[in-house]
Amino acid sequence: MAFKPLFYYTINEEMKGKMRAYSVVVAFGVLLMALLVLQLFALPTMAQPILTDVTYDPRRIDLSETLPPYVNATMSSRAPQWNASLVNASSILLEGTLPQLLGYEVTKFNDYVAVFDGDSVVQLIWARLYHMGVVDPSVHKPYKVELTITGKLNDETPFQGSDTIMVKMFSSTPPPPTP
Repeated sequence: MAFKPLFYYTINEEMKGKMRAYSVVVAFGVLLMALLVLQLFALPTMAQPILTDVTYDPRRIDLSETLPPYVNATMSSRAPQWNASLVNASSILLEGTLPQLLGYEVTKFNDYVAVFDGDSVVQLIWARLYHMGVVDPSVHKPYKVELTITGKLNDETPFQGSDTIMVKMFSSTPPPPTP
């Protein structure tokens, strides 16, 4: 057995401790990298919705006059994935609850026109007005009510869009009956 200086053992024990700490850090790094690769390539990802431009017709509703029988919503988008002829008609919802009526139209400009029941849209508007705290409406004060449409294309790609309808009412306008 050869003679070894005292500092030889001290340095080796110190280096062993550092090597253990380093190996823990490397193992943690490898684990994080494996999780990142798994998340990027193996796990299914949620498709980002296609943002659509929405235009409502009528643009203004006066709650003290005769209500519209129908409300049309024209949706369009410049996104490359958007194709109005591939819209799944049964997936269209206004405010996540109101389905479109059976009639719809695809225009030559790649627009999708959904048709909603006017009375049901007005009920949604009243619900929004109550949610905004409008219980005793001011005379002649119009309110902007934003309504959102969601749906899917036939390949399950989601889309959504919002627009506002100007709502006019008088103090004498009766609120809808409570369900």
